[in-house]
Amino acid sequence: MRSLVNKTLLAATLGMASITHATTVDVTFNIPQPDAERYAKPYVAIWAENGRNAEHLLVWHLQGEKDKWLSDLRRWWRKIGRYDHQMDGLTGATKGPGQYSQTFEINDEWDTFTLYFEAARENGGRSLMKTQIDTTDGHQQYRIPAEDELGDILITIN
Repeated sequence: MRSLVNKTLLAATLGMASITHATTVDVTFNIPQPDAERYAKPYVAIWAENGRNAEHLLVWHLQGEKDKWLSDLRRWWRKIGRYDHQMDGLTGATKGPGQYSQTFEINDEWDTFTLYFEAARENGGRSLMKTQIDTTDGHQQYRIPAEDELGDILITIN
């Protein structure tokens, strides 16, 4: 029994250590207001890739129905979306124009990775933006210029 308790405490301690050492990524981005009479809110996906490994960070899509438009997020869909059905905790409903901020925890074993942002609207446009992140330099900021479906993106690594 004592061995089981010690192993449980050790596992909990190691688990907490890995949580406290995760790389924190703060992202601020804008969904622009289009000049369109009929406007569908965009689907948005944010994820990180390190070689063959990928981590879902955020997916905004229609909720509560079979979502045939998720595959319009083409890069995300081909890389991880169609294979990984364990994303329910990362998803949310689509959002309208405005500025949004999100904080993510990235695998601390990844010194460098590519952060991807993809947005697509039903019968509308599509944007895919990415930047290479290097966490070995400590606190850093990255800026990605706006495209059709996403405004400027500011990324802060802590």
